[in-house]
Amino acid sequence: MSSQIPTTVYELLQASAAAHPERMALTFIHNLGEEMGEQDLSYWAFFDQLNRSARMLLDLAGTRRPVITLLLPNIPQSQCLLWAAASVGIANPINPLLSEEALASLMDKAGTDLLVALGPVPGSDLWQKALGASLRLSKRPRCVSVLVQGGEFFYDQLLERYSGAALEPALLPRPDDIAAYFHTGGTTGVPKLARQTHANQVAAACAYRACMEAGPEDVALNGLPIFHVAGALVNSLGGLASGLRMLLPTLGGFRNPEVIRQHWRLVEHYGITLSGGIPTSVAAMLEVPIDGHDISSLRFMLSGGAPVPAALCEKVKAQTGLELYQAYGMTECSGVIALPNLSRPAIPGSAGHVAAPIEVRIDGGEICVRGPTVFPGYLGQDRSPLEGGWLRSGDLGHLDENGNLFITGRAKDLIIRSGHNIDPALIENCLESHPAVSMAAAVGMPDEYAGELPVVFVQLRQGQAASLDELQRFAFEHIAERPACPKRIFLVDALPVTVVGKIYKQKLRELAAASVYRDRVGSACPTLGCEVTQGADGSLWISLADVPAGQREFCVQRAEALGLRVRESLSPPVCA
Repeated sequence: MSSQIPTTVYELLQASAAAHPERMALTFIHNLGEEMGEQDLSYWAFFDQLNRSARMLLDLAGTRRPVITLLLPNIPQSQCLLWAAASVGIANPINPLLSEEALASLMDKAGTDLLVALGPVPGSDLWQKALGASLRLSKRPRCVSVLVQGGEFFYDQLLERYSGAALEPALLPRPDDIAAYFHTGGTTGVPKLARQTHANQVAAACAYRACMEAGPEDVALNGLPIFHVAGALVNSLGGLASGLRMLLPTLGGFRNPEVIRQHWRLVEHYGITLSGGIPTSVAAMLEVPIDGHDISSLRFMLSGGAPVPAALCEKVKAQTGLELYQAYGMTECSGVIALPNLSRPAIPGSAGHVAAPIEVRIDGGEICVRGPTVFPGYLGQDRSPLEGGWLRSGDLGHLDENGNLFITGRAKDLIIRSGHNIDPALIENCLESHPAVSMAAAVGMPDEYAGELPVVFVQLRQGQAASLDELQRFAFEHIAERPACPKRIFLVDALPVTVVGKIYKQKLRELAAASVYRDRVGSACPTLGCEVTQGADGSLWISLADVPAGQREFCVQRAEALGLRVRESLSPPVCA
């Protein structure tokens, strides 16, 4: 390989292998017992396995530049396969927790030529779902099992049949070739597939390396999944481009509660320098006592993937002495828009620092992004989502004079009370400053007169107590914007989260709507089950399938007064 600057994923990883051949690239922690069980892969061995994987994928797919769908946890085999697929084809990592129908829909849209999935592991139905989904596709792609053998093609055995030498020039990608399809936008409708080029992904990895000041002396804990850009591009590709040692904690990653419970032990045992996670994971880490573990190796902690409460930054500082920096990105920007500015202390409430070559401007309150990490568009959509190279993020926010970015909410998450726009973050930040509150999430509750009223769902810290009246008074005393004071507070054991740990506000809107509807109907229909579902267009639907005929007109009137749409069955609504 020449000494030129890497412009593709393959060149980037080849450069790391050449620079740090004997250094450990990946460590899979498969056992968190008294004795840690682990599997190591050096940079040389990783690149060798990547080349073998690439040749195997081409052979089994039987086509040039194949689309490789990956249904895998974040383990060493997955890292080799993900970057091999991007190098000789198009990688299509999909959330393994999706239903068989949803998996088939995404694979059909992607044009999957080969499917690689976790084999039949006890307690998991993923292999069965993978087989079922493949049979729904007209191409009938072959299925390759990983880690545990299932079916004819077993990755862990097949690998030795192929050469680990560097790939022939004819097989190598160009910077503007599509490296991956990542699915996004699936919380309220059919997910879209974002196309990312090699240039996009290399730019994201290099931004991570520069802003995190990451290098071969670092040890990073990566508990995020590979179907999410933060887990794949920021933590994984960025880490591998830096030459650091990446720890992959168990098949479940941060979804494994034991990983969270043993976080401080892992820091001490491996000398971890870079750790963190989504806000819910970091909050859970803080619930576990450090208990005398030596965490002095940690340089700082990092969070992102969802708005990070200012109170969480302060709690990290108070309990660990460390800064909690924030990062902000989205799938359409290859995971990178704003990253930490390590030359200054973390700024609670800031989503990170915007640095060249990435540009951010605020248009009508909305954050717009331009730069090398911004994708070329969605698969199957001829119309570009970019305006003069600028991508509208859908997030509201502002920049300060030093380039620090602040997220104030989602444009679609705004609570509109009688024409008054209320930022949910105003309510959430207030409640999260209460010493008993771990996390809070504010949404709009339907109202006949105001359209929406602000309500907030609150999760208390372990071992803490606070009454609804106390929290209501606290909010009233600390929120100066009177229309934003929550009309109701709901205490929950745990806020609902998506598969990547983001607070699932759609579910909270449904719960709030069901609650107010029950209040309005009252004793007139005591048997009403009251199931509310949010449709693809954001509208709220209520099922009146179990309402007696004599009470139906009254129930329909109450629903329509609240702006709820009525459906007759228990099936979820279908929206165009």
